[in-house]
Order: sequence, then C-alpha cells, then structure tokens
Amino acid sequence: MVLQPPATGSESATKRGFKIWQGFLVFVSVIALIASGFYLLKPQETPYSKAVSLIQAGKAAAALPILEDLSRQQPDNAKLYPWLAQAYLRTDRVAEGRLALDTALRLNVPNPSLSKTVLAYADYYQVRGDYEEAEMLFQSASRACPAKDLMDGHVALYMKWADAEMLDKLDEAVKHLEAAVSISTGVADQQKAVLKHKLSDGYRQQAALAETKEEDDTKAEQILEKSLLVTDEPATRMALAAIYSREKKIDQAIQNYQVVTKADANNLEARHHLIDLLCLKKDYATAQAALTELVDKEKSVENFQLLATMDLKLGNYAGAVRAYEDAIALRTKPDTLNELLAALNDWSAFLTKQHKLQEALAVKGHADRVQDQLDELTRPEKSDDDADKGDRANKKLDNAAPVTLIFSRIWLARGSLTPEGEIKIKNTSGQPLNELSLTAVFYDNTAKRTTGSVVLPVASQQSSPFAQDATRSLYFSCPNIVKADHQLAVILFWKGGLLKEFPVVKL
Repeated sequence: MVLQPPATGSESATKRGFKIWQGFLVFVSVIALIASGFYLLKPQETPYSKAVSLIQAGKAAAALPILEDLSRQQPDNAKLYPWLAQAYLRTDRVAEGRLALDTALRLNVPNPSLSKTVLAYADYYQVRGDYEEAEMLFQSASRACPAKDLMDGHVALYMKWADAEMLDKLDEAVKHLEAAVSISTGVADQQKAVLKHKLSDGYRQQAALAETKEEDDTKAEQILEKSLLVTDEPATRMALAAIYSREKKIDQAIQNYQVVTKADANNLEARHHLIDLLCLKKDYATAQAALTELVDKEKSVENFQLLATMDLKLGNYAGAVRAYEDAIALRTKPDTLNELLAALNDWSAFLTKQHKLQEALAVKGHADRVQDQLDELTRPEKSDDDADKGDRANKKLDNAAPVTLIFSRIWLARGSLTPEGEIKIKNTSGQPLNELSLTAVFYDNTAKRTTGSVVLPVASQQSSPFAQDATRSLYFSCPNIVKADHQLAVILFWKGGLLKEFPVVKL
C-alpha cells in the first residue's frame, strides 16, 4: 500500500474553488434549459391575443383595427365578436358594437367574455336612463349566458330602475323590485337585504296611498301583510297596527306593537301605543309591566303619573305612591301633589278598614307632609316665578290646539351637550292655517330650571298655508349646552299653553 503525502493548504483551496465553479456552471445550465423550454412552450402572440391584451390594458382604440381586420378575414370566428363589441363600446361606436354583440348572442359564443360584454352594455344603457333597452338586452342574453353570470347585474338594473320611478311611478317601481326579488336567489346576502328593504318600503308607500287617497283600509292591510312576507320590518308593523287600531281590531294591533317592542327595545312610540291599547282593553297588569319597562328608558312626569294610575286600578297603593313621588322628583307640580295626596288618603282609609291602624297612621302622616308641601307651593307670593319652578307646564289651553302630535323623538347623542328633537304634527283645526308657531322649552329637571327655548315656525303670511289634515315635521336643537348627567325634558307650548312634555332620551 502506497501512502500519499497529505495535501497542502494551497491544493485544498484549489479543489474547493473548482467544485464551486462546477456547481455554478450546472446552475446556469439548468436556468438556460428552463428559459429555453418556457420560450419554446409559450404560445406565440397572435393578432387576436394581442387585441384582447390591448382591450384589457384599456387600449381599445389600438385593438379595434386589429379586430375589424380579423372579422373581415374570419367572419365565422364567433369568439371575435364579444371583444369587437367591447372595443366599439369603449370607443363610443355603440351602434356598431351592439350589432357585434347581437351577432355574438346569436352565435351563442362559448366564451366568458360574452357575459362581461352584456353587463358592460347594460351599464351603458342604465347610465343613459334607457332601462327598457337594458332589460331587453338581459332577456335576449339569457339564452346565451349562464344566469349566474348575469344575476347581480340584472338585479341591480331593476333596483336602479325602481329608484328612478319611486317618486312618480310607484306601482311600476314595485313591480320591478318584485322582479328583482324573483331572480335574486344567488346574490350576496347584503344586496338581497337592501333589495327586500326597498320592496318593503315600496309596499308601505302603496299602503299609505290606499289609506289616504283611496280610503281603503282593507287594501292597505293586504299590502302591508304582503310586505311582511318579504321582510319583517318594524315600520311595516307600526303602519299595520295603526290601521288595526283605527278599525278597533285591538288584539291584532297589540300583537304587532308587541313584535316591534321585542325587535327594537328603543322604539318608544310603539311602547306608548301598546300601553294605550292595553289600557283600552283594561289589561292593566300587562300594561303596567310594559309601562315599567318604558319608564326605565323614558323617565317623564306623564309616564310616572300613568304608572301610578295603573297601580291604583290594581290596588297597589305602595306602587302608586312611589310612582307619584318619582313624578314629583322630576317636577313639583300642584296637580301631581294633589294626586299623591288623594292616593295616600285612600290608602290610609283602606288600611283602617283592615284594622291595620299603625300602618294607616303612618300613611296619614305622609299625607299630612304632602299637604304642607302643597300649601307651601300654592301660596300667592310663591307663584310668580313659574319658569324656575316649572309652573309653565301647568298652564292649560283656553281653546283646543289646532294641531295634534303624531310623532316625536327627543334625544341627546352620545358625547353631545345639546339635546335635539324632531316632531311631526297634523293640522286638526278643520281649516288651513296661515299663522302658527310653537315654542319648545328645554328644561333641566335636575337643576329645576330652563336651559333655553326655541320658536318653531309652522306657517306664516310669508309661507304656504298649513293645509287641513296635512302633516309637517319640525326639527330643533337646544340653544345652550346642558350637563349630560342631568335629567332633561322638552316642553312644547302653543300660545303659552302646554301641548306636550317629552323626556330627553340619552343615546
């Protein structure tokens, strides 16, 4: 065996360098092979593929001559026509483009570009307001294009068409929305929800016309019931409940208001109507439960007084006294103190009949303290400063007010220091009103003082008359900032007399 002498350092470095160089050559060879293979396998660009690339790059004007030449050379090549139609559309040669598109539809081109071209032309017609032409295009394209490819665009057409018709062609708008719903099985949930809301709103407008112009409550009910089958919205149930209430169908009205209050806990209007109907039905226990939920959200003198009345009807003297005291805590008013005094005296007499003399004596002592408070409040020298004590709210109208409030929403937005309000009034005077204004007073129940007032002009000699039985909405806001942690109210006056007091709901 022959032993080799060990390799020196220079020889080892030379071998390592050779191996690195060898590996680099192999790497370069592989890259070269891949590149040449890619080049050999890559489809060579044709005039058709070049034209398509130009259109996709937004260069339709450059693609158009190529496609026109190809269409003359290959008139039976069906796949040319969708791209030719797009090129014509993008260069404002719509008539020629529509001819190319109709040719593609007739030839039933098996090409996804056909559906995209149909949608592009439909959008063009909609921008011009030519909805009929867009609809005819979708109908003719339905035989050549998969329904799923056109569905979103077809639904969007009917929605835009309905929006354009909603003001002066309500029935036609509803028909187009119904057509959209009928083909919307595969559209996104969000778009479907918007569509159903629009149709529901259209039905409500139809129902309102049936009520007012046609005076046909039965027709209005049927339309609203149909609306509920599309989507169950609180506004629909509110309208339906109002008709049922007018027709004395109390149970049906109650059912609809209950659905609304469960779906929208902050719909205070529905809660008020529900309580009124339950009282009309003499279901005081259910009404009391509903009103207890209401006062948690809307603390007002009127609500506490009504709660006290229900407690008295149910024989719950303790509950009635608490409710009256809650009302007095918001506003010390003589009439509320008188009601509290009467409740305490009746409670004392009731306890005496049951031979609960100790409890009766305690209640009688409470009544005496209330009497002292009432005497102090009604002394002549104490009655002048009605703004600070809230006595303005006790003034009664000498004559019936010419308007009725049919909607109200008074709120303090989160982070805001100025309450806002919106009310809707109806002229119930029996004649047009040429002069009418209301005053909204903002009252701080915690500080026991007003925080400003605003005049709400309704009609004047310079404006159009407030027609008989017409309605108007008024928006207003407090002219001063308030403390957000205080209990606030808005008191509405006409000619210095109380119309309504509203608590301010904090959002």
